[in-house]
Amino acid sequence: MRVRILPRETAAAVITGSVSAAGWAVAAATILLTVPVLVETLVQRERIADLPLPLILLGVVLGGIVAVVLRPRRWVAMLYLAVAGIATLGYEVTLLIGDPEIVEHSPYLVNRPSLALVLVGIPATRAVVGIAWSLLGFAVSVVTGVVAFAIVGMTFSPGFGPLMVLGLATLAYLTLASIQARIRSRVPNFDDLESETQALEHGEDLARRTTAVVHDTLLNDLAVVMSAPDRIDRRTRERLLVDLETLRGADWITASAAVNLPAEDAGLRNNLARMASEFQWRGLSLHLTGSPIAHHVLAADVADALLAALRASLENVLRHSGVTTAEIEVIADPEHVTVMVTDRGAGFDPDAVAPDRLGLRTSVVERMGSVGGRAQIWSAPGEGTSVIISAPTGQRGTS
Repeated sequence: MRVRILPRETAAAVITGSVSAAGWAVAAATILLTVPVLVETLVQRERIADLPLPLILLGVVLGGIVAVVLRPRRWVAMLYLAVAGIATLGYEVTLLIGDPEIVEHSPYLVNRPSLALVLVGIPATRAVVGIAWSLLGFAVSVVTGVVAFAIVGMTFSPGFGPLMVLGLATLAYLTLASIQARIRSRVPNFDDLESETQALEHGEDLARRTTAVVHDTLLNDLAVVMSAPDRIDRRTRERLLVDLETLRGADWITASAAVNLPAEDAGLRNNLARMASEFQWRGLSLHLTGSPIAHHVLAADVADALLAALRASLENVLRHSGVTTAEIEVIADPEHVTVMVTDRGAGFDPDAVAPDRLGLRTSVVERMGSVGGRAQIWSAPGEGTSVIISAPTGQRGTS
């Protein structure tokens, strides 16, 4: 079973961002709870006529909070600080003008919107970023208060609310940073661990491929040389040269190790091996078999058509069959090279396929017909699918 684990940076952003999310929730609750206190205070102080403007300004601050929650971007947070700072300035001036004693009677009412400025922040991977946003919000709240008190000609009295909120936010960020540091020291980095595992698997896979290629070429060729008469005929020499070129070119490095095809069909074998490796990484395991009957050369256009038709058949298995394995059998006779692809998947009704659907009809049947080959498809719902692709051979010689 493979367990999906978030990358460390993403997990850190999620965890640290939770403080920002909590901060926005507290800020919104603070603004909402300010409304009934504001109404009650202004009614008691017989200032009902001054009530609409502070309420509107509180609504502006609350709208800014909602905007940042919906779109947590740096520029949105900066715009929030600017707009909410101006709204807070207007709110404080409105309360202080003509009623300086309100600071002594309800000090928390005056600086309540300033708390929402301190609780600004966006999801970040490091606690220091969250603390920096809180400090910036605190600075805006202080500047706003200084300007508001200066406008009404009073001595600035900031109160302890914004400072307490700054301390709590900093403590929360530092606590999470400490927890993350302890987790990092005890839990391995799964990204690095997976990279190391993939490197080991790649090395083992390369070793398996090397063994397979040596078996299919070098060992078989040594056996031929040992059992051959005093003089090696032309056909055997050509075969040895082809295998030598295969080893020299190192194309087999990208081939699959699970290929079990006859050495006589070296060229086709190598192309099929590369294709098998590709589909294996995409989630389709292929079982390849073949019978060592003949040794052929396929014309370039015929070989391309054969491999393209085979690829289309495998794509069909991968996309529509619902299974993860398929079988490929290669049969060579003096006149044809035939490849049969079989899966035990969902299957389909070939007669029910609409004429305007290209699919296997164009990519397999018509393609092989254009180079003198042929293709046949057998399938039924629930019975799997078999595709037989046959290509005409050219001259006898090296594949």
